[in-house]
Amino acid sequence: MQETNRLILVTVGPDKVGLVEHISRFIVQHGCNIEDSKMAVFVGEFAFIALLSGGKQDLAALGKQSHELADQTGLNVWVKQPTAKQPARQTLPYRLTASCMDHPGVVHRISTALSRLKINIESMETETYAAPISGTPIFRMQAEISVPSDLNINQLRSLLQEMEKQENVDIELTLT
Repeated sequence: MQETNRLILVTVGPDKVGLVEHISRFIVQHGCNIEDSKMAVFVGEFAFIALLSGGKQDLAALGKQSHELADQTGLNVWVKQPTAKQPARQTLPYRLTASCMDHPGVVHRISTALSRLKINIESMETETYAAPISGTPIFRMQAEISVPSDLNINQLRSLLQEMEKQENVDIELTLT
């Protein structure tokens, strides 16, 4: 079985039409593939992160020529070799959703609590939007988390319930 070679590509800079097309063309021209990616635009700034796969020489050439992508698009471009994957722990996949009136520190408090229980955040998205009618800023966070299988889930639920009271935040935890 052939080993899969991978590279992480990160780009950030002013948004404009066609950036994903430029980036994906650059990747394909180097004989590489996008395995996984996330992209967003924040107040006019484009951000893209992708896990690429391909032949060892193709990925090396893409990395060495990443400055060309930066020159063509005006983006800051970084490439990184992924670190060796750690042995898998026994975990259960959960989705955590939190919402409240927007206030500083929500992500920090939730991530601190999860970290103390050795729970890994695999992916996370947050958004702030105006509530219908009142226009009050509402914060929403959705995270995919890996809960160690030896953790008593009631301990986590109890901690989240306490946080709901202290922070006036609604938190939902569901097994995925």
